[in-house]
Amino acid sequence: MKERKKIRDGITFYSPKEPKLYTAKREPHPFLLAAVQLLAVWFLAFSWWQSLTSAFPIDADVPQLFLFCFLFTAILTALWNSPLRRLWKGSILLLLFCLAGAWIWRHLEAAVNVINLTANACLAVRRPNANPYPIQPVSDPEMAFMFALFLLPLLFFWSLFLYLRKGKIFAYLLLLAPTVWILAETLVPSELSCWLILLSGGIYGTVCGCREGRAALSKGAASACILLLLILVSAFSSRPLEAYKEPSDGLYAHARETIETGWIKPLQESYTQAKAEREEQKRLAQKDVSEQEPPDAGEIPPEGDPGQTGQEPNAPEQPEQTPDTDTAPETDIQPDFFTDSSADTPDSSQSSGGNPTENAEGLNIGTQNGILSASADTFPDLNALSHFQPSTGTRLTLTLDAKPEETVYSPSAYGILYLDSHWYDLDSESGIPLESYLEYPDNLELLKALCLEHAPDTLGAASDFIQTEFEENTVYDFQPGTTPSGQDFAEYFLFENHKGFCVHFATTAVLMYRMCGYPARYVQGYAVPASAFHRQEDGSYIAEVTGEMGHAWCQVLENEEWITKEHTLPYHGVRPEPGIPAVSSGRHAWTRNAAGWGLLFLKSCAAALLCLAAAVLLLFTQAALRRQRRYRQFRSVRRGTGIRRIYRAVYDTAVFQGMEQIDLLSRQGFETLRDYFPEVPSESMEWLYQAVMETMFYTRNATKEDTKNAWRLYRQFSRTVKQNMTPSRRFIYQYIKVI
Repeated sequence: MKERKKIRDGITFYSPKEPKLYTAKREPHPFLLAAVQLLAVWFLAFSWWQSLTSAFPIDADVPQLFLFCFLFTAILTALWNSPLRRLWKGSILLLLFCLAGAWIWRHLEAAVNVINLTANACLAVRRPNANPYPIQPVSDPEMAFMFALFLLPLLFFWSLFLYLRKGKIFAYLLLLAPTVWILAETLVPSELSCWLILLSGGIYGTVCGCREGRAALSKGAASACILLLLILVSAFSSRPLEAYKEPSDGLYAHARETIETGWIKPLQESYTQAKAEREEQKRLAQKDVSEQEPPDAGEIPPEGDPGQTGQEPNAPEQPEQTPDTDTAPETDIQPDFFTDSSADTPDSSQSSGGNPTENAEGLNIGTQNGILSASADTFPDLNALSHFQPSTGTRLTLTLDAKPEETVYSPSAYGILYLDSHWYDLDSESGIPLESYLEYPDNLELLKALCLEHAPDTLGAASDFIQTEFEENTVYDFQPGTTPSGQDFAEYFLFENHKGFCVHFATTAVLMYRMCGYPARYVQGYAVPASAFHRQEDGSYIAEVTGEMGHAWCQVLENEEWITKEHTLPYHGVRPEPGIPAVSSGRHAWTRNAAGWGLLFLKSCAAALLCLAAAVLLLFTQAALRRQRRYRQFRSVRRGTGIRRIYRAVYDTAVFQGMEQIDLLSRQGFETLRDYFPEVPSESMEWLYQAVMETMFYTRNATKEDTKNAWRLYRQFSRTVKQNMTPSRRFIYQYIKVI
């Protein structure tokens, strides 16, 4: 074999003078700079928290909270100041946020506690007499860690602005957000919190422009000393001014009285007068409307959902704890069931299942026992029910001799006649005939066909059939909307809308029991949980029945006894404000929280972060594998394959940048390629082209040194090209094209 001869042709390779891309410039004292930035960000977070809690007392373990904040800030600061490439920094940062999202997903009770504690702090300021949101038993370190996770976005932005050395305006806006919120609530932040904000903001602004550790330390210390001196001077000089305000005959008191009587009081009087005029006009307009149309109510109040009280929704039988008769309930205080005044409801005079009536509140029904008087004044217009709106306040008190073990159902009204999506109560001195509890409108063809198809032969089978239909075809919903005009309330709920609350379930269940041949009636009243009863000194148990316990259910006659049948399904969503009862089943155990849709948003963000992390990891992995395989091909010495592949990669890069396709082996094509990259020395490009031509036509064999030179040329060429690309083009070039 002929001995290979190394060729030295004096070719020079391009070497940029400016610093290489993606490599951090070594600065003196990098650890000192990171330490100063860490303290500046941590002090900013401390001032932000003190400003917030000065008006809204949030119950949190402050030492542990700021210990975790210090650790998070240290991680972020170390990441920004590390010599890693931007890609690795972004990957690590994404991983950290994914871990934070996974922690929140795993410890949702602690996340709900954070939101509830913040809401309780707002309630303590806005409505001191309101019932606070419950707090689940969670350990103090876990709660402090969760609070720190909620503050992590602030730490991220503040540390990022220090790394970028810009964005101070946005950082100050985040710092002043609690103060603006406090002022918007017509409150005044504490004096100490104001001084801390000024001090931390000044130190942060000074450190933000520093590029070297000693300069950051000296400037930060100098600004801290100057601001402390100014704060002390301002604090001590304000004492005489405060004393000057005290005399009632002084200049300050006289000026204040002049401003209040001459400016503020006239404005308040004019505003009050204008408001009274608007209210009077609104009242007159409502009066005119009420004279023309029947009055509608408004919304659906809160109801006692079975899940709140421990009553299983599919319990086959549950007798009431309170006595109950056919003629009158134990209490005449009705739960607040309202209707939507804007609902398009059918005209009650156009009856399809009974005789027409001109008055919705009264109706005379002819039976075999005589004329019965029907009244609907205690029942809502079902077709106008649109949504559920919780309410609070004690409605009545309930007294029992012994503490109940289950839910106590306290009825207030019975619906016997169902006509045109209305429930009516019948009144007769001789009693209500049994057939009245079996009647239903003839126009309910879909519901009737469903019941005849299954035809349960026992009451238990009928209960199971009804419960199965509800579980398979409906869900509990607080905003089911109104029933369209011309449709029946029960059929629209079961066959079309498939969502509703207790009134929907109870009404439909009563009609289905009747169609199966079992006497049933609609009941509305209150479902009082056993936990609401408290022992008194005389040995009795008293419960305060609130509006949130309002409920509707059905009763079935069995062995001459009315048995409660609870078919309302549990609610598995996020309960609206202020106190929608929780259910007995479901993933979460809390009974009341202020998270609302925010909790669902947190869960969605956590899931999205996990999916995004998986997608990014897959993208980076495939790019790394393809790049390593390509680099092995570039370093191949056999027959000059590596040199030819490098030349092809240069051509592919030019085409990616927008150059038209050419014959890359022709002289004219090479000159076009060389002129497209003027930043690469023409001598180096000429050498690469000659090496490709020689190895392709076997005029000589490429040596290992030739391959190394071509590989170094390509690396320098790739860095230069990526430096001139936009971030999006660079991302496609490096991770999708992998050239």
